[in-house]
Amino acid sequence: MTLLSVGIPTFNRAEKLRRAAESVLGQTHASLELVISDNASSDGTAALCAELCARDARVRYLRSETNRGPTANFNILYQAVSGEYAMVLSDDDWLEPDYLERCLEGLLADPRRSLVCGRARYLDGERVVSLGVPFSLEDPDPRSRVLTYLRGVDENGLFYGLSRRETLRSAGPLRNVLGNDWLLVCGLLMAGTAATLETTSINREVGGTSADLPRLTKTLGLPRAQARLPHTVMAWQLFAEILWRGRPFRALRPRARAGLAAAGALRVLDWRSDAWHLSAPTAAALGRRRGGRALWRAYLAITRRLGATHDRLPD
Repeated sequence: MTLLSVGIPTFNRAEKLRRAAESVLGQTHASLELVISDNASSDGTAALCAELCARDARVRYLRSETNRGPTANFNILYQAVSGEYAMVLSDDDWLEPDYLERCLEGLLADPRRSLVCGRARYLDGERVVSLGVPFSLEDPDPRSRVLTYLRGVDENGLFYGLSRRETLRSAGPLRNVLGNDWLLVCGLLMAGTAATLETTSINREVGGTSADLPRLTKTLGLPRAQARLPHTVMAWQLFAEILWRGRPFRALRPRARAGLAAAGALRVLDWRSDAWHLSAPTAAALGRRRGGRALWRAYLAITRRLGATHDRLPD
């Protein structure tokens, strides 16, 4: 049976990590390895992983003595996995029991595919609050696949899909930048088509680090100012990735590559979102003052009319 690899990067989330790991070890496709990369956790993660390794020979535990940051932790896993097909899983997410089996079937059903994922289910506790965007990116032109993806991507469930190990490695490394998961998926789409299956799911908790831009930039060690203009920053990173940094895009002729870089960056730019992130902290601070609620409500009304959908006071 084909060996599949699942890599879980983790840091100080022992209880949630247990759920994620158990969901992998309970898969209907039993020929798998689970590789856990621990960023020097100080909670019970080491003890949990020792327990998992003793109980199941399919588990490998990698531990760093220092916290290398989440990006480095993902990249360690991309190189450490040994299965013919591989994926990563966040330590606070978990898979339906047939996730790997169905994703592998989807890849084998069409040799042109480089990436297959299940439908993402977003949960707040036990309550499903939303479903992820189902992508079907079957266009034979890789540039069209990339642009279609950038037009519709939001929560990016495709990042947690199954790929061939070597294809996944070729799309990397994961950059330590905002939108790094988008860049990796764009690289995978240069290698082949992608599909979202409605027959299985990955379960994801809402409110993680990636949902809070100030916290995300701090975690990645990036300038705080990037959280105020995130789409501008991501557009620039995408432009640079396609035009000169990313290996998957070097198959394109220079003119086609430049055209894709420009078109992709324009897809990512969102002045409404950046205007919100830039102005909302000031409006929120005024809204917290005595008598400021009316000002906050007026601000929300204006931004909604302009297309913004955020409605909470930023931290």
